[in-house]
Amino acid sequence: MSLQIQIQKTLSQYNFLESSVYEKHDLTNQLKKEDRFVVRQGDLVITNYKIFDRRKRGLRIAWAEKKNGIWKYMGSHIVIPLQNKTVLLHNEHGITIIPRNYHELEFYTFNEAGD
Repeated sequence: MSLQIQIQKTLSQYNFLESSVYEKHDLTNQLKKEDRFVVRQGDLVITNYKIFDRRKRGLRIAWAEKKNGIWKYMGSHIVIPLQNKTVLLHNEHGITIIPRNYHELEFYTFNEAGD
């Protein structure tokens, strides 16, 4: 990534949705149904299993606000639940596509995190 793009990104002047530099991670062909996984998008941590000792690991549940069928975590992570996948959007971390239904996922954040 060029220095100018990094500066524009830092100044929030970069249009990610119209750029080919925008980070996109499609995990559709990388995760098998039986795989246990952890996906991290900045301070949002997504798993397909419960982390029972999350406090010892410095994690807490990420509480969400639902509006028009879209979830928003910590004011900056947008989570779009689709039938067989979940799409994560963030203005700095890009797009991540997880090939699992939203209800199969657990959402965590770091204890002192704030976006």
